[in-house]
Amino acid sequence: MDIKKLYQQYSLNTYTRVGPVFVKGKGSWLWDDKGNKYLDLLPGWGVSILGHCHPGIVKVINQQVKKLMHLPNNLFFKEQALLAEEIVKKSFPAKVFFANSGAESIEGAIKFSRLFGRGKRYEIITMRNSFHGRTFGALSATAQSKYKKPFRPILAGFKEAKFNDFESFKSKVTPRTVAVLLELIQGEGGINLADRGYVKQLRQYCQKHSLLFIVDEVQTGMGRTGKLFAYQNYPIKPDIMVLSKGLGAGVPVSALVVNKAITDIIKPGMHASTFGGSPLVTRTSLEVFKIIERENLLVKAKTMGDYVYRKLSVLKDKYPFIKEVRGKGLMLGLELSLDAQPLFLDCLNKKLVINATHKTVLRMLPALNVSRDELDQGLEILESVFKAAL
Repeated sequence: MDIKKLYQQYSLNTYTRVGPVFVKGKGSWLWDDKGNKYLDLLPGWGVSILGHCHPGIVKVINQQVKKLMHLPNNLFFKEQALLAEEIVKKSFPAKVFFANSGAESIEGAIKFSRLFGRGKRYEIITMRNSFHGRTFGALSATAQSKYKKPFRPILAGFKEAKFNDFESFKSKVTPRTVAVLLELIQGEGGINLADRGYVKQLRQYCQKHSLLFIVDEVQTGMGRTGKLFAYQNYPIKPDIMVLSKGLGAGVPVSALVVNKAITDIIKPGMHASTFGGSPLVTRTSLEVFKIIERENLLVKAKTMGDYVYRKLSVLKDKYPFIKEVRGKGLMLGLELSLDAQPLFLDCLNKKLVINATHKTVLRMLPALNVSRDELDQGLEILESVFKAAL
């Protein structure tokens, strides 16, 4: 059976697929259909924060599918309620809506902000080079022209400000502004970190002018930065937080987390998700929280992230085309002075999975339980690719 030929014949051409056909994963490793072993330092684009097929996750899924997989959201079931409680206990006083993807929960945040504006305010300010998803509202919020251009005219009501530039943000505010939507670390935009002072200024401005402060934690949440949620690295709490990716560690789930003080504006029937927060995915997500705590993964993410950052900084001193090392915890990027895509492909050919984004950035999002030895192996392959590029 020629799997690649089947893709070509039957799958809609929306992805540039590369590499072999993968058949198995365990931890930070993948195997292809020829038996070759690959080191995966970008498992699931950051989804598989516990690596592939973590035994605790596999066990819980096997247990839950024998009990109850799906129920409609007009009925009660304990798994969803317990997960909502866990998220709130670990973040801020809030209520939670569950969906399937980050983009879907961003759509919920957009709708909620429109309700908050009560028909008079509807504009949302987002940051240049941001990425918030592919559905139409999330795409309209994404401040990168390359994603939006083929689908114009896009949804009205979004303005772009420069990232880490408070004066640029203020210049975009109008009487119609209702919210700010911010990634604290821009992932798809090239691993750009929001400055502490900038975030504090934004939050204070939003509080003073009754604007919603919405944090997109789709990629940064669930321990990626060494804190359970990235906003906990800053002296702020958001009004709305969006979670996905690592929340399910492999199963599709997302959460819209809304400050309890403002939740009364949404009423039954205003928003819904058929598959959102099923017993299967919410039980799995509950186990993700337990594993993070049991295996001390927040500390490991910080420790291993600091280790990789130091090693990448050494490479920067050795290879002149590395312009900057950026990141926090196990969310890391290398800004290059050349095209990153060929280097990504060279790494893949040498059986290392990472990612090229924003044209000139190599990105790594290792599992939170990655070992130092695995990181060393990956960095050794990466350096061999850099040597060949000189």
